[in-house]
Amino acid sequence: MAGFAIVVGWAMYTAFSATQSIFLNKAGPHAYPVFFIVLALAVWPLDALQGALSRRFGVGRAFRINLIANAVAAIGVFVAYTIREDATVAFAAYVVYSVAFELVMLNFWTFVTQHFNVLEGKRIFPVIAAGSSVGYILSGLTTTIVALFATEPLVFVWAFGSMAAAMMSVGLERTLFRPAFVDEADQFLVQHEVDRKRHGAIAMFRRAVQHVSGSRLVLALVLLALVLLIVSRVGDYLVAVLFVDATHNNLQELTILIGNAWLASYVVQLLVSLFVAPWVLNRLGVKNAIMVLPAFTVIGFVAVAVNPVLATALFLFIVRNGLQTGLDDPAQNVLGGALPAQVVPRLKFLLDNAVLPGAAAVSGAGLLLLQAAVVANVEVLALTGIALAVLLVLAAWWVRSLYVDAIYSRLRTHALSLADFQQAVGRPTPDQIVELQGYIRGADDKTRQFAAAALAKASPDAFASMAPELLTSPDPIVRRLVFQMAPPDSIALDQLESARDDQDGWVRAAAAIAGVMRKDRWEGSDEVLRSLDESDAPRDRAAAAWAAAFVADGVTVVKAMGDADRLVRLEGIRAFARMKGEVPAVAGVLIECMRDGEVEVRREALRQALRWAPPADWQQPYAEALAAGLASPDRDVRRLAAEAMATQAPEALALTLPLLLTRDETSSAAVEALVRSGRPELFQHARAHLEARLSGGVQLARLSARVSGAMRHVDGDTAAAYALLRIGLDDFVNSAADSGLAAMRALHGKRGFATVERGLASEHTQTRVEALETLLNFGPGWLAGPLARLLEPESFDPVVARPLSHAELEALTTHADKWVRETAEAASQGLSEHMKELIALKRVPLFSTLTLEQLASIDRLMVTRHYANGESVFRRGDVGAELYVVVDGEIRVHLDHAGSEVTLARHGSGTVVGEMSVFDDEPRSASAEATTETTVRVLRRDRLHAIVHEHPEVLLEFIKNLSQRLRAMDEKLESSPVTQ
Repeated sequence: MAGFAIVVGWAMYTAFSATQSIFLNKAGPHAYPVFFIVLALAVWPLDALQGALSRRFGVGRAFRINLIANAVAAIGVFVAYTIREDATVAFAAYVVYSVAFELVMLNFWTFVTQHFNVLEGKRIFPVIAAGSSVGYILSGLTTTIVALFATEPLVFVWAFGSMAAAMMSVGLERTLFRPAFVDEADQFLVQHEVDRKRHGAIAMFRRAVQHVSGSRLVLALVLLALVLLIVSRVGDYLVAVLFVDATHNNLQELTILIGNAWLASYVVQLLVSLFVAPWVLNRLGVKNAIMVLPAFTVIGFVAVAVNPVLATALFLFIVRNGLQTGLDDPAQNVLGGALPAQVVPRLKFLLDNAVLPGAAAVSGAGLLLLQAAVVANVEVLALTGIALAVLLVLAAWWVRSLYVDAIYSRLRTHALSLADFQQAVGRPTPDQIVELQGYIRGADDKTRQFAAAALAKASPDAFASMAPELLTSPDPIVRRLVFQMAPPDSIALDQLESARDDQDGWVRAAAAIAGVMRKDRWEGSDEVLRSLDESDAPRDRAAAAWAAAFVADGVTVVKAMGDADRLVRLEGIRAFARMKGEVPAVAGVLIECMRDGEVEVRREALRQALRWAPPADWQQPYAEALAAGLASPDRDVRRLAAEAMATQAPEALALTLPLLLTRDETSSAAVEALVRSGRPELFQHARAHLEARLSGGVQLARLSARVSGAMRHVDGDTAAAYALLRIGLDDFVNSAADSGLAAMRALHGKRGFATVERGLASEHTQTRVEALETLLNFGPGWLAGPLARLLEPESFDPVVARPLSHAELEALTTHADKWVRETAEAASQGLSEHMKELIALKRVPLFSTLTLEQLASIDRLMVTRHYANGESVFRRGDVGAELYVVVDGEIRVHLDHAGSEVTLARHGSGTVVGEMSVFDDEPRSASAEATTETTVRVLRRDRLHAIVHEHPEVLLEFIKNLSQRLRAMDEKLESSPVTQ
């Protein structure tokens, strides 16, 4: 991605130097005001066109169309220069380039972000920004060299780079892994885009304006952005005037000057972003960093007003480009942390669609009014810049004050990370230290703990001075933080000795580590760590594992990862992560954790497997453990296993190919992993499998529709057999649809496909129709077309409902799918008792969403009981350890009240009785008896819990049933007469 950014930056900024130089040479700098207005009006319709292309062809193909259009535009601009290089052509060419530049940069980040979620972006985007800086520097060098001969050929770099980027984008799409969402900010960004498509730009604009009117901080940010953009336009105009004067409007000298200016600017940007910005953000904090650019902008304009020469113009140019991109952009990225995540997409929409073009239009109109005075005296423009820069300082100061308030507000509501707090405030003032100390002495546990950690990071001396007071705190986390975060040599030996007897093992572990870190090592550290490691208390052993990471004790970490207690294993895995995976002999135990029976341990191990490469002799077991993760019933385990395969063990993806043949979530997980992998050969395997599965699904969906229609004309055993056959056919169809949805999720997750899935599951017809239309627009056609048919069963309703012929049933009995085959045999030869039991379970709402395969596994855990008429099933007060599914007959639930029986409910075939006590471990709240000869299937509590663990949808259905019963009870209460 960094290489891709280099090519795009090199191409676009080389063309910028060429088109800008010719524009200034032919049209003159005083054409800038009109240019700003035209640019503002041109970007909107072209941005809308690009949005339509993205919806029609997808982000990647639309971006390539954009790049190819740039190459064509570059050739067209060169031809226009060759035919007639006058003011009109120069002006039009600069407008064409500028609009193309805006669209390429916008689509570049859209293209990039579909491959990285928000958390990954925080790590990867700085690398891409550095690549862009290298591209900009190369553009400066290219401009300087080529301009020695001519300026016009520079636009060929624009054409060549655009075509090269288009070809590179194809390879990137094929090889880059597509991540799943892991952060709510991702979801808000996607939801915003979906709402924009559904409700239109005008409605989204109104919502964005509501945030501006409802939040002073958002209003201040919008004002700051508006003033910054206007000041930037004025600065561009002023610099252009001085550049033209300095070169006496010689095209060659002007081009070389602009190229060198960009070169110097982006060398400064690279140095600032790599060295200055991290120091400023960490030491001064964002609250002060946002004041740097406004202050330097005032200095730049003052310097030009005092002495309007080339040197001061270059200084203002570097401030405008190098300092803004190198320092102010990172500061504003962190600034967004003060806003709720759901506000950020709307604020960005408002900035892109209103503030950015609005600032260009206002700048152009204002400069047109001043143009006569500016032509006569350039100092007038410099003084105007000073006035606007002062306004920029005031806007930044307003943002700063509101930002600090917002940070402390988020601290009080526990909505801020420690790193964000430290980066926001930098070194706190004495008043802020007192405020943090007040939070530490407060009653709220979370705020107290966060404030203690924040004070330790921001002002170690102030924190150390509070240590004696904090060590007497009843909160063990605060006591632990003293030893963990105070400077080790500030902790007295008697305080360490007192901690040896602390009741909390984590406090003892932190004290031991503080003792190790002292210049004069505390002799008791080794003894404390050894006693924790050998303790019978799991919490103590977990603390020992945590401490082991600080002293690089790999033996203790490996031992903890193999501990019998889940919490100790989890802490061992986290210690392994803190040691950056540099733990000897860890491969075997980590791979065991990747297969752990406890899902939390398994998830954590797979998270670390994303960043760990196994030794050569452990690669096969590692790959097998990842493949086993894809077969897990837990969605997060499947997702993490797929990501680890793509990033660390792509060869393991070959092990997923046999999983495509399964008929449960494993098959969908394998499809998603293969599509996400970005490996062309594996993608082709997935595509071939999907095309065959979807084609078979369409065929069986058509047969299922015929069976459904024919069921209206048959009864008795034939109707039951047809019902079973339809279940088998629908299971296959649903499985094929799930695989198709998994592929669409992998391809279009960043474009909001989760919202489409929710629409497809809606009970409202119009919502489902809109979701299907969106699915078809997403494409590709080979996947979206048949998938849409499977998701719309009504499209298969036959004109004439007729039963399946004997030949058609015979063909189904040889089908590759087990349950299609067995249900077809049952339909042609008669129902066995086992099949009747599966039908009965399928009719139970609690199990209605499960497949026949899942029902068969549940059926094996159940036993059959028969009750005679009047026989008690259970009595009130009994310990509830069993759930009953009525297969045949009826059960009456009743309650003794005031000496008489009150019937609460009657449950017939296909209903569940007694499930509440199984879940809440309470005694039976009522009695139940059979009112006729009754057959039930019984499921014990321990087995039900195992089913719920593997199939969480069962628990969701239980909650749904319970909710329906509560609603029914509410309705009865509302309809009952009120008694005084």
